[in-house]
Amino acid sequence: MNEMLKASIYLKGILPLMEDLVAFDQTAAQAIKGKRLILQFEIKNGPSAHIIIRDGTICHGTGKHPLPSVRLTFKTPDLFNRMFEGEDVRPGLRKGIPHLYFLIKKFPILADRLTYYLEGAGKNATDPAVIDFQVKIGLHAMLCGMAAVATDDPDLRNIADSTPFGTLLINVLPDGPFGTFSKIRQNGNFIFSVSFNQPVKHANAVMEFASADVAKQLIDGKLNAVTTIGLGKDIKIGGLLPLIDKASIFLYQFDKVINN
Repeated sequence: MNEMLKASIYLKGILPLMEDLVAFDQTAAQAIKGKRLILQFEIKNGPSAHIIIRDGTICHGTGKHPLPSVRLTFKTPDLFNRMFEGEDVRPGLRKGIPHLYFLIKKFPILADRLTYYLEGAGKNATDPAVIDFQVKIGLHAMLCGMAAVATDDPDLRNIADSTPFGTLLINVLPDGPFGTFSKIRQNGNFIFSVSFNQPVKHANAVMEFASADVAKQLIDGKLNAVTTIGLGKDIKIGGLLPLIDKASIFLYQFDKVINN
């Protein structure tokens, strides 16, 4: 297992779900009520990310923030991964002593509520609103995780290099959610970027799920995407097929790492 890649996926693919969580879950929203801080996670010689908590919302960002309120540092990616998976791991606290109460008492509530929907009892919920939310965060994680793999997996560097430039739109019929996975040019090189539930001006390729139920089955690992696409019934594709092909490789690796 590549622990650094797993840490990258957690930071860039799972941590962004905090944005959706506090907008949906009242317990999570209450945990950040009245708080204003920037919480940063740093892995030595590895990836970093931060969340901005302000006005009852959370905004996720990759990389280091210039003015974090709290800096949590980890000597190895393994330590970060173990903490993210619920073990009692104490990170280094480089900055943020005044926010210790939030770190000890409130932030774990966010982690517990997210786990509830992703892996806990909430995963088997029958409430339509909860199911819709799970599809939303599942698609959000899938898109961000694909970009993390495409950017940071050394074993797939050749695949990333040969991925055609363009935008893949992934949409859940009939009313969303939807998002994009793109390879774009930047500063003489390229990056992989993601958008979620934002207007899409142009897509070079499209992958559509016939329903939220189909999307949830794929997210839960109960549906094989390649087989289903081949049948052409529940998942339909069109447009720039080489982009879809490469994106499917990143999706497969994301699922493999996150569920190992």
